[in-house]
Amino acid sequence: MIRALYTAASGMLIGMRQQDVVADNIANSSTVGYKADQSAQTAFAGVLARRSVPADGPVPGRLDEVIGQIGTGAYVENVRTFLGQGAERETGIALDVMVQGDGFFVVETDEGIRYTRDGHFARDPEGRLISADGAFVLDEAGQHITLTTDKIRIRMNGDVIQLISTEIPQPDGSTFIDVNEDPVARLQLVNLNAEDLIRAGDSKFTIPEGAEVTPVDMEAGRTFLIQGSLEEANVNVGQNATTMYSVARTFSSSQRVFAEINKTLETAVADLGRV
Repeated sequence: MIRALYTAASGMLIGMRQQDVVADNIANSSTVGYKADQSAQTAFAGVLARRSVPADGPVPGRLDEVIGQIGTGAYVENVRTFLGQGAERETGIALDVMVQGDGFFVVETDEGIRYTRDGHFARDPEGRLISADGAFVLDEAGQHITLTTDKIRIRMNGDVIQLISTEIPQPDGSTFIDVNEDPVARLQLVNLNAEDLIRAGDSKFTIPEGAEVTPVDMEAGRTFLIQGSLEEANVNVGQNATTMYSVARTFSSSQRVFAEINKTLETAVADLGRV
């Protein structure tokens, strides 16, 4: 009976954990570059169920007989980030960049290096390229990227190029605008393993020491950047809402089972006390 109480309790605990995961996904469904979490549960080890049966022999007795195995509940084994591609949202803003394919931008925060798919960039007062929350965007050499103008071109391979305009007077009194390309840097993109990701904010991640970090091969063509667009969260709101409803029903069922078993135990204790 006590084992059944623990089994019902484990059902409530797994429901609470799953609710947290789904609620975070729904809350961040409009967060740029957000990657949804998925929980995986597993069962606790089962135990053998036995019953006492009469034993044949000259002396009457009873023996334990195995009649099967009883599960002892479940738990959330891990929560893993789903790295599926989010939808494209065109903004037309020159400093907005979307990653199509694998890879993460590398940014430098006060807490250290972080990885993100949020390409909503801007310039700080010194002209350095920063993320939406002020982290410094790093180039392939791990250095800050400094721009002197917002008029830039970001190529599919990550090259950042400033467009420098020069006014050239003409003999007829008009002015010709000459635009030259000034290569600045190449954005750093790296591949990470999903199991190594540790969430460090809504759309940022960190990784444990020693985790594998490999540069994205931009020349292979499987990953490229799109200027003037952002990646939406890869959250299926309808699916997550359905999951939330299902988890809530499971939690409620486990709660009722827990209450009934608890009531049975209270009755047993009270009756045995009178005997």
